[in-house]
Amino acid sequence: MIARVLGVLGRAVGLIAVAYLIYVAVRGSKLLVSPVVRPFEPDPVGAPASPADIGLEYERVRFTTDDGVTLSGWLIPAARETRTAVVVLHGFSGNRLSELEAFVPWLHDRHHVLQLDFRGHGESDPGFVTFGSHERRDVAAAVDFLRSRGLGPIALFGVSMGAAIAILAAPDLPVAAIVADSPFAELHHPVGNRMREVGYPLPAIGSRAIVAAAAVRTRSRLPDPIRSVAHLAPRALLVIAPKEDQLISWRQGLRLFEAAGEPKELLVIEGAGHAEGYGVEPETYRLRVLDFLDRHLAD
Repeated sequence: MIARVLGVLGRAVGLIAVAYLIYVAVRGSKLLVSPVVRPFEPDPVGAPASPADIGLEYERVRFTTDDGVTLSGWLIPAARETRTAVVVLHGFSGNRLSELEAFVPWLHDRHHVLQLDFRGHGESDPGFVTFGSHERRDVAAAVDFLRSRGLGPIALFGVSMGAAIAILAAPDLPVAAIVADSPFAELHHPVGNRMREVGYPLPAIGSRAIVAAAAVRTRSRLPDPIRSVAHLAPRALLVIAPKEDQLISWRQGLRLFEAAGEPKELLVIEGAGHAEGYGVEPETYRLRVLDFLDRHLAD
């Protein structure tokens, strides 16, 4: 009798768990690939709305990917005579305004800077967020655009999702260097951490269910950068890992660094949360990135 009751309870718990995981996969995958993105306006109010607001000349540009998606961006000319260029790639649900004030002024001192909005973000065409599966085409279109202007060597500079996409896109592109700030090695890792943050149970298996369902929704494979990073060489890689990152553990960046070929560098920033490395150690960050780019973008 007891065994029968336990069997019934076990089956009931199993059914509840399956139902929960189906719910999480359906709801979570929708939020993952069709997020509420930030409006293309200054945040906070009064922040720069264009490069002109921080005293920089720029050109509004639009270019189209090989699958027909039109992307919007800014091309900021270098402050010195050079052909080198850096493509700046923003994070999940953001847009090119996010990196404008912090990074562009000192990058443009030595290099042309191209900022773009990924598909589904900012002023670019709508589209699913696929964490690299489709966005690799966006990066390829940006690199093609720069080369059409006679610019190069080219580096990719990505933050969070943008860092992961840079690692995924670079092996197939004529780029010389990649700066990856706060990248994830495996997509389910930040998804699971977000589940833990909001109190969802079973985050380890739930996060994998969400990623699998997102792949079904978008009819694409959502790739993990850890599977691509070894193919970056001989392109140079600088991984920046904030030590107190609660969304993407700094050990994800360490895994990517260890799996990459040479040349590669690692910068761990103590006391910094997710994508906060520059805010915590601006001088160290700026000098390290510029030195890395100077060495690997020699034109």
